[in-house]
This record gives sequence, C-alpha cells and structure tokens, in this order.
Amino acid sequence: MEGIMKKFFALMTLIAGISFSLDFACVDTNKVIRESKFIAKAQTELRKELEKYQKLIQEKQKKLEALKKSLESKALSEKAKEKKAKEIEQLEDELRKLQVEAQSKLSRKKAELEKMVFDKVIKIVESTAKKKKIKAVFDCNSMLYWDKKIDITNEVLKELDK
Repeated sequence: MEGIMKKFFALMTLIAGISFSLDFACVDTNKVIRESKFIAKAQTELRKELEKYQKLIQEKQKKLEALKKSLESKALSEKAKEKKAKEIEQLEDELRKLQVEAQSKLSRKKAELEKMVFDKVIKIVESTAKKKKIKAVFDCNSMLYWDKKIDITNEVLKELDK
C-alpha cells in the first residue's frame, strides 16, 4: 500500500509540475481589431488614401463624359472631331493608368499598414507574455473553451492604444 501511495504522490507531483510549466494565455484578435484606436487610425489613413484616388478618378471620368458629349456636337468640323477623339483616347488611357496606380498603391499601403499593426501586436503580446512569464499565447477565437483569467486581450489593447 505504501508503494502505491508513493507512486501516486510521484504521479501527482509530476502532473502538478506539468500544469505549472504549461502557463498560457489567449488574445481575442477580433476584439483587438474591433476596439483598437491604433488600428482604427490606420484604417482611417487607408480610407483617406482611397477617397483621394476615388475623387481623382471621378474628376477624370466627368471630364471624359464631357468630352464625349462635345464630340457628338454636329457643329464640330472633322478636324475638331479628330482632335476631340484623340483627347478622349488620351484621357481614357490616363484614367486606366490612374486606376492601376491607385489599386497598386492602395494594395501596397494596405499591406504596409497590416504588417505594421501585426508587428506591433506581436511585440506587445511577446512583451506581456514575458512580463507575466507566459510560455504560449493563443488566439482566443480558435479555442473551444478558456477561463477568462487567461485572456490578456485588454492588456494588449491598452498597450496598443498608448
């Protein structure tokens, strides 16, 4: 009986040691994205860039429509019609180039902002984990169950929005 008790005690000690070495936490990334002022600022910056390009494109489209309407005028000579047609062709080319440029720059800007945000969040998570001696941090959204005590989302949000 004493041997069984020693084995049981040894097993319980081993299990207790394992449970202490498995310190982990989770971060609700959806909440971070939804509530962070830092991320909202980055999204606003991207939105402003998008609006700037939309305005430029709309201006060129209006100019193009006006040129096309003036081309339909019966008062224009053949030479004037040819000139307008070339202007239209040139403006359509400018418009296509502007759309490609806008899409390219916005994609690049979005990728830069996402990387900046991701890097900052990772740095904060690592820093928080080291301070609290946490060995692993998971996304709360990928866990089926977690005790709210291991959720460090609010700490990450607070640090991110400093």
